[in-house]
Amino acid sequence: MKNPRKILLVRPDGLGDFILSLPVARTLKDSFPGCEVHYLVSARVVGIRPLVGYVDDWLVDDGGSRSRISLPQLVKKVKLAGYSQVIGLKPSWKTAMAGFLARAGNRIGTSRRLYSPLYNRTISVPRKGSGLHQTDLDLRLLIPMGIEVEGILPTLMVTENARQMAARLLGTTNREYIVIHPGSSGSAPNWPIENYQKLAEIILAETEYNVVITDRDKTNDGFTGCLDISGRTDIETLAGIMNTASLFVSGSTGPLHLADALNIRCVSFFLNRDDIGPVRWGPRRNMEGIITPADDCRCRNLRDCRCLERILPIMAYKKIEGILLHKNDAAVGQ
Repeated sequence: MKNPRKILLVRPDGLGDFILSLPVARTLKDSFPGCEVHYLVSARVVGIRPLVGYVDDWLVDDGGSRSRISLPQLVKKVKLAGYSQVIGLKPSWKTAMAGFLARAGNRIGTSRRLYSPLYNRTISVPRKGSGLHQTDLDLRLLIPMGIEVEGILPTLMVTENARQMAARLLGTTNREYIVIHPGSSGSAPNWPIENYQKLAEIILAETEYNVVITDRDKTNDGFTGCLDISGRTDIETLAGIMNTASLFVSGSTGPLHLADALNIRCVSFFLNRDDIGPVRWGPRRNMEGIITPADDCRCRNLRDCRCLERILPIMAYKKIEGILLHKNDAAVGQ
C-alpha cells in the first residue's frame, strides 16, 4: 500500500467515543509524515476542533435543519475531497456506501457485516467480550495499513481562548476546586443526582476545595454552596474549566474522557459489565479513579438498572480523598 496522502476517519458519534478514537489520528500523523487526516464527526462533537491541532480538516454529519447528512451529500463531499483512504471507525451502511460510490482508493472497515463487501480492506474486530479497550479496538483498523500498535493515550491541548472563557465563568477566586458533572447523555446508567449533591456537600464541609457544577443543560438544583455553571459551557470552555481543576467527577460520559485526555485526575462511576464497563470504556489515564459496585450488573434493561445506587457518597469521597492526598504527597516530594 502506498503512503496515503489524505485520510478520512469516520466517527460520527458521541464526544467520548470520538475522543477515544483520537490515537488513530495521532498514529497516522506519526506514521505518515505529510499526510492529511480528516474526521467525519457529528454536529455535537465538532466544537472540540480547536483542541485537536493534529487533525487537518473536519466533515460534519449535518445535512441542515437538524438532520444528518444524506448519502448523496456525503458521496459528493468524499468525492470532492479525493480521499486515498476512508477508515470506518464507526461503521454504518451509509458511510461504507459513500466511500464505495465516491471510489475512495482504500476503504477500511470491519468484517462480518452485511455491508462489509463495500470495503476493500476488512479486518475482524470482535468488540464484545474482547477484553480490549475501545481505543485499542479502534487502532486495530490500522492493521490493513501495516500499523499494529496499542495503549496509545488520547491527547488534547487547551487553547488560550478556552482559558479566557473559563476565567470569566470562574471569577477572581484563587480557591482550588473540584468539578462535578452530574449529567449524562444516557449511553450508560448514571449515579443518582442525589448522590452527586451529597458528595458536593461532603467536599465543601470536609475540605478547603470549592465545587464547580457543569452540565450541558441548566437542569440541576440542590447544589447549595457550589458554583453552578451548568448550561453555560461549550466543549472548548469546558476544557478550560477542567484545565485548572484539581479533580473531575462524573459517570461514564463524554466529559470524563475530555478531562482524562487533558490529563486531569478523575473519579468516575461504572458498572461491572463487559459491554459498558470500565475495561472497554474507562478513562485511559484514570483507571485507578473508577468506582464500581461490588457485584456484577446483570440487569437486562439498563433503563431500569439501579446498581450504581450501591455506591454511597461517602465511598466516593474516600476515593477523592485518597487521590488528592496522593497528589499533595507528590507535590511535597518534588
